[in-house]
Amino acid sequence: MAIRFHYFDAYGRGEVTRLILKHLGLEFEDVRHSYETWGKEKATGIAEFGQVPLLQIDGHNLVQSRAIEKYLLRRAGLLSQDVYQNYLSESLVGYLDDIGQIIAKFVYVDKDLEGLAKFNQEQLPEKLRIIERRLNESNTHAAGNSISHADFVLFQFIHDYFLRPLKAEQLRPILEASAPRLIQFADNFKNASHNISAYLATRAESQF
Repeated sequence: MAIRFHYFDAYGRGEVTRLILKHLGLEFEDVRHSYETWGKEKATGIAEFGQVPLLQIDGHNLVQSRAIEKYLLRRAGLLSQDVYQNYLSESLVGYLDDIGQIIAKFVYVDKDLEGLAKFNQEQLPEKLRIIERRLNESNTHAAGNSISHADFVLFQFIHDYFLRPLKAEQLRPILEASAPRLIQFADNFKNASHNISAYLATRAESQF
C-alpha cells in the first residue's frame, strides 16, 4: 500500500515528518491540502482526531505529528533503547515545542510581529544557549552520540527558522551571536543525509 502524507502546503507541524520520510528513503505521496480540500477529506472520517498531519502507512491512518515521527523512527530502528537517551531526546523536543507555541501565538493569535521581533532579540537567545548545551562535543547530535528524534526536530527548527534563504538575513545573526554551535549542528546533520540535502535543494519556500 502506498504511503500518503497529508498536510497543508506549508512546513508547520508537517515538515519534520517529511524530513524523516526523505531521510529514510521512503517513497510517499506528499498530499498538500488547501483548507477546502482538507475539509472534504476530513468529512470522510479519514483522520481519527479530524486533524492533519495524517500519515497513511502500513494499513494505518496515523495522527499527531510527534507520534507519527516516532512511529517512523521506531519502524526504522532509529530510536535508542537507552532510557536516559530517550529522556534527553523527548525533553528537548518538548522544549522546542514550547518555543514553537510562543512563536505561533505571536504570529497566529496575537498577530503581533513587532512582539515576535522583540522576543527573537531579547528572550530567544537564552533559550538557544540552553539548547546548545545539549549538543555533544562534535556538534552532531542533540541527545547523546547517536541519532534521535530530537535531532530531526532541532534541525528543522534551526534550519527553517534561522538559516534558510527567506529567514537568514534577519535571523541568522541572532543564532551566530548566541549559539553558533547550533549552526554547525545543522550543517553536520544536513551533510550526513544525502536524501535530506537533496530534498532541501529543491523544496519550495514557505513563510511558515
